[in-house]
Amino acid sequence: MMFHEIRVRQNGEEKWVSAEKWFNYMLKEYSRINYKGKMIDPYEDRVNKFFDNVPEDLIKMWARAHPNVSDIKAELEKARAWLLSNRSKAKKDFKRFCNNWLASSKSLAYSGANESSYDSDARVERQIKKQKQYYEENSEDVASEEEIQDILKKGGWIK
Repeated sequence: MMFHEIRVRQNGEEKWVSAEKWFNYMLKEYSRINYKGKMIDPYEDRVNKFFDNVPEDLIKMWARAHPNVSDIKAELEKARAWLLSNRSKAKKDFKRFCNNWLASSKSLAYSGANESSYDSDARVERQIKKQKQYYEENSEDVASEEEIQDILKKGGWIK
């Protein structure tokens, strides 16, 4: 067993004290949280407890802050599912996580990733048109048939 001492100054007088005793004293004296008799809930319970009891005024505030998110409660359920299925990326501050989740949801709506914000048929038609244009521009022969034969003869590929 190791024994550590720390030099401290008390009332202008220096003395050596047991590090363990000093640490216990500091912990009791300056700890802001009393953990006696308290147990931390398992992660899954904390997540479910938060999402089952989200205050209505918080949902309204998020709705005002993220107007392009059409269904806040549905997005919160997605956030809950993500938290429960990505335990290795556990979060502590669920309010902050939800705000960030809703903000990214909003940005997806702006970028056109949300199906309700764009017409998928029009998008497919534009893509087909671009592809046809590309084929038309790149299917023209750069040399005539005679020029191609001449090049092949000079290269020794045909006689």
